Amino acid sequence: MQRSSETLIAELVGGLEPVKPLRFGAGMALALGSATVATLIVIALFGLRADLAAGVVNPMHLVSTGLYLGLALAATVTVVVMSRPQVGSDHSGWRWAAGMAGLLPLAGVIVGLSRGGQAALAQGMDHGTDCFVIGGAASLLVFAMLVLWLRRGAPTAPDRAGLVAGVAAGAFGTFAFSLHCPDNDIVHIGVWHSTVVLAMAGLGRIMVPRLIRW
Repeated sequence: MQRSSETLIAELVGGLEPVKPLRFGAGMALALGSATVATLIVIALFGLRADLAAGVVNPMHLVSTGLYLGLALAATVTVVVMSRPQVGSDHSGWRWAAGMAGLLPLAGVIVGLSRGGQAALAQGMDHGTDCFVIGGAASLLVFAMLVLWLRRGAPTAPDRAGLVAGVAAGAFGTFAFSLHCPDNDIVHIGVWHSTVVLAMAGLGRIMVPRLIRW
């Protein structure tokens, strides 16, 4: 028996319910709020850098934390936009911030090699490991909030969304711990602080596609 197209359409849409659209401002507020909480927790547990507490700003610290914060914001904007797929949307803006922040690990490796190679890069391993572990831990709250936001949306490229979510979370975590870390050496900042971003990016690329299937 053939049914009219009107009847078929009515049956297909009969069980649908209205869905509240995702708002860009709400997504940004969720990410920035979680980043603020993570930063306050880090400062409460480990304290603020002595120079910042005294009102003194180190140029290297200012540049590096600014680059990580810029990367975090740019990647977060991309993740929030990717949760609401639209025809013609450009999701490549965060790459410019990543290119600028990428100068830090490049400079760190170059300077480390100029100081004697592996011995220079391995110097301060214990402190570097602490930065990596605590910076990674500070990233987890932002990461969880971004994954939650993506699950509410419908990203068309879950693997890319996971990668960028990890970058955003890792950059926020690095920024948070940088407010405590007293080290201004470019080798330490370029190698150990950047490793947090890379590790979270890999985690996001692997885990997020499995969590936001739709």
